[in-house]
Amino acid sequence: MKRLSAWWVLTLLCTFSIFAQNKVITVSGRVIESDSQEPAAQATVQLLSLPDSAYAAGIASSNKGWFTLPKVKAGKYILKVSYIGFRTKFVPVQLSNNVTEKKMGNISLDPDAVMLGEAVITAEAPPVTVKADTTEYSAAAYPVPEGSMLEDLVKKIPGAEVSDEGKITINGKEIKKIMVDGKEFFSDDPKVSMKNLPANMIEKVKAYDKKSDMARITGIDDGDEEPVLDLTVKKGMKKGWIGNLIAGYGSQDRYEGGVMISRFKDDASLSIIGSANNTNNKGFSEFGDAGQGLGGGNAGSGITTAQSLGINFAKDTKKLQVGGNVQYGHSNNDARRKSSSETFLGETSSFAQSENLSNRNRHDFRVDFRLEWRPDTLTTIIFRPNGSYSQTESSNSSWSKTENNSHSPVNEREAASSSKSHNASFNGSLMAFRRLNSKGRNLSLGARFGYSDSESDSYSDSRTEFFEKDSISDISRYTDRNSDSRNWSVSASYTEPVFKNHFLQLRYEFAHRKQLSQSLVYDSINYYPYPEYIERGYDNDLSTRVENFYDTHTADVSVRGIHPKMMYSVGVGLTPQTSLSETTIGPNYKKNYPEQNVLNWAPSVMFRYMFDKQHVLMFRYRGRSSTPNIEDLQEVIDITDPMNLRYGNPNLKPSFNNNFTLDYRKFVPESMRSYTANLFYTNTLNSVANRMSYDPETGARVYKKENVNGNWQARGYFSFNTPLKNKKFTISSNTNARYSDAVSYTSVGNSKNADQELSTTHNLGLGERFTGSYRSEVFDLSLSGSVNYNLVRNSKQENSNRETFDYYIGGNTNVNLPWQISISTDINCRFKDGYTGGLNNNEVLWNAQISKNFLKNNSGTIRFKIYDILKQQSSLSRSISETMMSDTEYNTLGSYFMVHFVYRFNTFGGKAPGRRGPGGGPRGGHGYGGGGVRPMRF
Repeated sequence: MKRLSAWWVLTLLCTFSIFAQNKVITVSGRVIESDSQEPAAQATVQLLSLPDSAYAAGIASSNKGWFTLPKVKAGKYILKVSYIGFRTKFVPVQLSNNVTEKKMGNISLDPDAVMLGEAVITAEAPPVTVKADTTEYSAAAYPVPEGSMLEDLVKKIPGAEVSDEGKITINGKEIKKIMVDGKEFFSDDPKVSMKNLPANMIEKVKAYDKKSDMARITGIDDGDEEPVLDLTVKKGMKKGWIGNLIAGYGSQDRYEGGVMISRFKDDASLSIIGSANNTNNKGFSEFGDAGQGLGGGNAGSGITTAQSLGINFAKDTKKLQVGGNVQYGHSNNDARRKSSSETFLGETSSFAQSENLSNRNRHDFRVDFRLEWRPDTLTTIIFRPNGSYSQTESSNSSWSKTENNSHSPVNEREAASSSKSHNASFNGSLMAFRRLNSKGRNLSLGARFGYSDSESDSYSDSRTEFFEKDSISDISRYTDRNSDSRNWSVSASYTEPVFKNHFLQLRYEFAHRKQLSQSLVYDSINYYPYPEYIERGYDNDLSTRVENFYDTHTADVSVRGIHPKMMYSVGVGLTPQTSLSETTIGPNYKKNYPEQNVLNWAPSVMFRYMFDKQHVLMFRYRGRSSTPNIEDLQEVIDITDPMNLRYGNPNLKPSFNNNFTLDYRKFVPESMRSYTANLFYTNTLNSVANRMSYDPETGARVYKKENVNGNWQARGYFSFNTPLKNKKFTISSNTNARYSDAVSYTSVGNSKNADQELSTTHNLGLGERFTGSYRSEVFDLSLSGSVNYNLVRNSKQENSNRETFDYYIGGNTNVNLPWQISISTDINCRFKDGYTGGLNNNEVLWNAQISKNFLKNNSGTIRFKIYDILKQQSSLSRSISETMMSDTEYNTLGSYFMVHFVYRFNTFGGKAPGRRGPGGGPRGGHGYGGGGVRPMRF
């Protein structure tokens, strides 16, 4: 084995050496914008050999505009530099054998006035532009009140939606990462940026699909992308430290306090963020909304008190890029929940109502780090470790009632529980990339590891009255659970240019995973409150231990073509997997399941066509085979809820998922008009679903996992945005539609021979939102309206449709008065129809604020805000599965007022960021000098 390993190492070193021969000259430089002298990030740099202009080498510039091309031979070349929105530049290059490096210095690009059209000629700031796969929004086009955070700005962007839980969706795509000037900001927690970055420091918001590390480094697009928001900080705010401090106190003892101190430079950044509040900002991932806008606290799930602290840093040198963050969050949540549900039972239904009181106290700690090292121009090494720890205590009390199809009572239940738990994890990845020549030959090696551990202790008590049986059941249990998971993998990838503009990519990975789950259950009804005797209540039938082992091999092959206007790829992956499982129930039962060998496969097709730089069409198909989860494969009962028992199924087959996506984007510079459309379709063969058995005498449900066919969903989205003739008015329209089928088996009766009925739950959703806005020097106004329709129908109950309508009408305005005073208000009217259990609550949510800037350079703001003036806020949601539909309402913060003091500072001699003018730059002498885009002309 040692000889074999040595042979591989020797072969690899020889390969690197052979391809390095006769290619000893590197070409380096920096690409900048001529008008602003700012770096041109991700500009395309290509070296073309003369006289035939054949491709010799290429790379994308870094976020600071720097580039270093792979080594090439001596000779005559043309350096071609292209960048969206700027004229392509051609620079002659003569390389001789007596030098090893050619430094090109700064390469300045001029704006493309033809492409930018009216936006350049008139120096106006277009609200939306589309550049290839990037949609760019000008922050100046969406004014927000004084002290607002990024979340308030994003909510105004056409096609953007931000849920109460903080989920961000742009043009139908969920955003899972936010970047600042091209750098990761607090890793995969976009809510930190949304809640804590002041809106007045942002010049542009870019939405695009971020390429993978492999595509970015090798220059070969592998189609592995993730949707991100990339924020451009105003140029005037990169000269020193900037800070934002806020303190607020109001009625009902509501308070908010927060701090944000940052320094953004081209090669380094540091941010410190802290917060404390009791206005529904949960933990660090919903970090203190220190300067939240008019919307007030989220309706959310109950009322939350939270404290948070985080540090984010990044540093770039010529060969090394490092970055990371440390986060701590604490939250305490009190929630009151009321719900009404319907369970589909073939041709009949059962109905349930419930009320719940809960408290959860949670501490979270997380560390992320990233290192990228370039020891030479051909090699890149990336290391990403991260770790987390959380500790949670919770208590819960509930009441529920179940009725049959004729609304006669079946059971009534009262329950209480408490638990303590902690979770720890540590993960990391190491990737090494090596360019073997300038034509696209690349080699990469990788390794990953992961470890997680969790433990929990819980007590539960319940009393259930069964009306049909005229009986009562008392259950009291103590459960000790712990689980452990360990995994590691190694991989290798090789890319070979097979002929002009076409690449063959080969990849292999081996992964090993071990999972252990153990539950010790005790009957505590006879021993409470004497925990020292609880061991006597050990339950042999419910105590389980499950251990699983997985070994997975993955082999992928794909062919990729890259042309100036289009890119396409076709590939397939094969994944043979071996698994072993061992289950122990009590001290006397142990079962080893036979070794399972499964062959999964995953085809993929991708096609992208660029009509021009602002007009793009993309199609993607991805098929993926997957094995069931560990819990779904085990014949072990889950007794967390005695009225809803769950079993796994060791005979489950792998599922195969087909995903089709079509994206279309267009921007017309002359009219500043943009169009976005996408279609998505997915179906799953051998989908894992629930086979439910319902006991009509007790109302209890037993779920067992089964493979079913017929699950699919489709959705479409269309967005249109345009300014009117004088550019003061802007209108936008967002249309969406979705449809899904979910298949399940149900049986009614407590007999094992009860007939199983196959039913399908159909779900149709349609929505339209229209927004119009006006902005001027004195005030801005935005009006919007939407309607959302939802239809749920079960195939066994064709005459019983469940329809809901959600209507929305709202608007907001901000008026700038003399003496540095501004008044802002918003009103949102929501009307609901078709919900169950008396949850058709209509609401008019009205918020207002008045603020005044003062102190030197207007660095201070005093603000008075009133939330929910009419006291009508509610929190209502609907969830739908293959067997159930449920409407849920939570308690909310209610109406309150608050007085804030905001203090802004900087260390570079500029003025504090006051009220933004319509162009986003200085207004009335109290903006950041030189910050933002040019003022718009009227």
